[in-house]
Amino acid sequence: MDLSPASHDSMRLPAPLRLVVGAFAIAFLLNLMPWSGVMLQVCPDFVLLILLYWALHQPRSVGQGLGFLLGLLMDVADSALLGQHALMYVVAIFLGQLLRVRVLQLSLPAQALHIGAILLLTQLIGVSLNLLLGRELPGTWMIVAPIVSAVLWPVLSLILVLPRFRRNNRQIIS
Repeated sequence: MDLSPASHDSMRLPAPLRLVVGAFAIAFLLNLMPWSGVMLQVCPDFVLLILLYWALHQPRSVGQGLGFLLGLLMDVADSALLGQHALMYVVAIFLGQLLRVRVLQLSLPAQALHIGAILLLTQLIGVSLNLLLGRELPGTWMIVAPIVSAVLWPVLSLILVLPRFRRNNRQIIS
């Protein structure tokens, strides 16, 4: 057990399973929405955002195996190259777990910068794989989705921590 000052998360109760599964279900449904035009280009990868959040906050429950499985599901849902999202998700989770202690010590805007960098790298991996297949370079729009995701990170963090905060308060009061 890590007892360093950064390990305050190890003393926190784990998130309820219904919160984790519900967050993934909502993210998956948001990814499957029929986005078109500019919205398709700027829409963040909600499943990847949720994966990164839970990989940082619940590393024992959510890891690279779940990321790989959800990546394969997204590949099938998007009719993408089988393994493309899986590779992107596993790399993102690896980087998130590598930087976990550092990221969790930062404020939410600083966390958003780190998450934005991770998401930009995963976007570059996806573009590189598509270029290897002979597809065209998507242009500068590919940078917008990681930026939108980084802007959404503080909002997502606050939304997902609220049910856990209420749960801890009820247990303290009881």
